Amino acid sequence: MKPWLIVTGASGSLAETFIRLALKSDWRILAVTRQKDLPAIFESSEITIIQADVSTMRGTGSVINFFKERDEVPEGLAHLAGSFLLAGLLQTSEEQYRACLAANLDSAFFMLKAFVTLRKKHDNGGSAVFVSSVVSESGVAFHEAVAAAKGGLESLVRASAATHARDGIRINAVRSGLMDTKAAAHLLRNEQSRKMAQKQYPLGELIQPDQVAKAILFLLEEAQITGQILSVDGGFNAIRPLVTI
Repeated sequence: MKPWLIVTGASGSLAETFIRLALKSDWRILAVTRQKDLPAIFESSEITIIQADVSTMRGTGSVINFFKERDEVPEGLAHLAGSFLLAGLLQTSEEQYRACLAANLDSAFFMLKAFVTLRKKHDNGGSAVFVSSVVSESGVAFHEAVAAAKGGLESLVRASAATHARDGIRINAVRSGLMDTKAAAHLLRNEQSRKMAQKQYPLGELIQPDQVAKAILFLLEEAQITGQILSVDGGFNAIRPLVTI
């Protein structure tokens, strides 16, 4: 029987791309989302959908119950849930701040706790991969809340990977640059803004969802990698673009 893979944030552009790739790699998908309307891909017999908010213990409890009712256990977790907030300290309300941390950090903590609980109760092993952002590594103006959330996420990945290495549970993350998706449409609203964004990247291009999806699948399936943050960012964090007049 094909192994179960939990995919959170399943209604997003990255998730749609990733799920198509994972299906080709013979995973069964439990797609977890807060949304009701989903793309046609979710009609596949290899995909089961549950509606839940995984930024709460109650929401992740729905995932645990799904597997308990079937007496099964997931082999993998691709945590793609998250949100983006372009605002500085003075422009960020308390409500926006808490929503940003809930979507990006709380969801990661509680979903990982649920996944590890399921794995340890039934068997050892398993793999979890999260999605971080270049703003967790480099100071980027007007990204304070999301930088705090993603920085916390990366620390969570390293600490939990250390704790559960003895259980054979591998925990990693992909650190992505700005992805060319619908979620970034407000930042890439015209050709000028798109060119300005591209100039921030040494390789001169925005990140495509399939590039991040491939990295997530690699980390899920590679047996000797844990506690790592793999950058898929066109060189954003490591090197500076050559700017010429």
